[in-house]
Amino acid sequence: MSPPRRPSKRGLFILLSFALLLAVSGVAGRTWLQGEAMHARVLARVKPALESRLGPVHIGDDFHVGWTGTVSLGPVELPGTRPEGPPVVRISRVTVHLRRMALLSGRVEASRVVLSSVQVEAGPRGEEVRALVERVREAREKRPSAPSPSPNEGSTRELPELVLKDVHLAFERQGRVEWGPLSARVRLEGTAEEPRLEATAGLPGGGSAALSVQRAESGFSGTLEGKGIQAASLLSLAEPPLRLEGGTLEGKARVDASGATFSLAMTGLSVNSAQFAPEPVGPFAFSAEGRARWDMRRRRVELESLQLTVGERREARVEVHGEVTWSKEPRFSLQAELQPLSFEQAMAALPAALVPGTELARLEGHFQGAFSLSGPIRHRRKWEVKAKLDLSELKQSARAGPLAWLRAPFDYRPLTPEGRGRELHIGPSNDAYVPVSELPHPLVRAVLRSEDAAFWIHRGFDFNSLRNILFAPADDKVRGGSTITQQLAKNLFLSREKTYARKVKEAFLTLGLEASVPKERLLEVYFNIIEWGPNLHGIGEAARHYFGKDARELSILESAFLATIIPNPVRYHVYCSRGALSDTWKKNVDELLTVLYSGGDITQVEYQHALSTPLTFAGHHGARTSSEEETRLRAIP
Repeated sequence: MSPPRRPSKRGLFILLSFALLLAVSGVAGRTWLQGEAMHARVLARVKPALESRLGPVHIGDDFHVGWTGTVSLGPVELPGTRPEGPPVVRISRVTVHLRRMALLSGRVEASRVVLSSVQVEAGPRGEEVRALVERVREAREKRPSAPSPSPNEGSTRELPELVLKDVHLAFERQGRVEWGPLSARVRLEGTAEEPRLEATAGLPGGGSAALSVQRAESGFSGTLEGKGIQAASLLSLAEPPLRLEGGTLEGKARVDASGATFSLAMTGLSVNSAQFAPEPVGPFAFSAEGRARWDMRRRRVELESLQLTVGERREARVEVHGEVTWSKEPRFSLQAELQPLSFEQAMAALPAALVPGTELARLEGHFQGAFSLSGPIRHRRKWEVKAKLDLSELKQSARAGPLAWLRAPFDYRPLTPEGRGRELHIGPSNDAYVPVSELPHPLVRAVLRSEDAAFWIHRGFDFNSLRNILFAPADDKVRGGSTITQQLAKNLFLSREKTYARKVKEAFLTLGLEASVPKERLLEVYFNIIEWGPNLHGIGEAARHYFGKDARELSILESAFLATIIPNPVRYHVYCSRGALSDTWKKNVDELLTVLYSGGDITQVEYQHALSTPLTFAGHHGARTSSEEETRLRAIP
């Protein structure tokens, strides 16, 4: 092979002369481009084009032309709805990279548009962003339709690449909250007939996301994938009720004209909110995998499968199915099944701060459940809720389990604001102890009607009661949804803190109690340990204190009164000091008597007698109270 030929001196001279000519013309051209006349010409073209798409736009005086064929201007601001407020979008600098080959042909085309230092002010509840979206929609409707591309034009889509740098989103939520920085790159590829959108984003904390959308004859299809996303940072955009920390989120979704498949996994998430628990709780681990199908002509979307798992080893599994239809009135249905789960698996799936103690893990056997929710989407009060817990296998093995001691007499120290109180013996050797079989039938029925009407049929949780609470209007005063078993779990084992963590522990203990102790014994323990007034525990002490008699001798009216004070016995104990009920509370007692009569618990004669008989408290036949006590009593209804 012959050696490459060296360029001649004449060729080098021509090349250097051409480069010098370009440099001289570039200096002159750049000086001309930097002038005010060119600035005005650029604004005269750019600003109307932007305003036709975005509404009012403010463009600053910063204008610059670079050596490498770039034009930059800024800042660019889209004003918000509040005259005194900040712009909804502020872009410090917009840089346009021009196509050099197009310039040589006399055309001005952009190859890339870079938006740097972008600040988005979403406003309260995102109002400013929604207003901007509405402006864009209205501008699009007013803009004349663009002519269809000619089939003879080039098939490659020559739209510029869009680059976003240092984007921050700010929103108002109990003060100003800022999310960022975010970076992104968007480009359109493919042909006019089958375009393809490719986008990538760098998220706060180092995570990334990639989106690919393509149009073909069969319709649109796309893939969205996220890796290493900081879960707490992303979830904060949804305004969660609790403060979240840490966590990593990864997922992938594939969508086409007929349906979608998706997967999601989150690990390492913690909750740090006083309303959840006194101390931070975590880490949590969740995952979801599913498949959905839709038929837009039939107006139907079906969730064919969704598997939710909890725990790093996916100890707890829930299978979900459902559908949404809108051929007439939009309706939905959702069914979820908790797969067989042992206490050991359930407790391992959650952080240690949410489980009541390792002794429950010794409960052998499995439990499972099912839940369904359906109804018209726009009428929440018409939604139908069904739920079922199957504890049959658990009950067979729990008879000798860690909670079996509750079947026999035991010592109990009730929890008070000052700590554990005096010791009580829950058994026959205590004179104040009353077996449930010896309590007056109207007393038992009054307490059940008032506190837990479905006690004999539920498995620790009254889902119908929970439905009434969740779906009731905000101004409805609905009683709490805790069952007698839940109240018993709280009184026997838990503190008085009002947190979500305590409610989770309470749920574990409720299942353990229902599996380990017969219903009759649960009710008996409940009557003999709950608080009925200041330092009053058990129905035996309550009957003696309020009415000076044995609990076995309580009248229907006395039983109804005692049932009404259970939600706050210390507060309502003042009726005993007052010596009589207020008109408001007498109405509450009369309403419970009506419920007992309507339910067949008492006869009409008993009902009428109870309504017409005054309630007399022991030792308070017209007794006077101090002025300080009178002032406190007036605040009680």
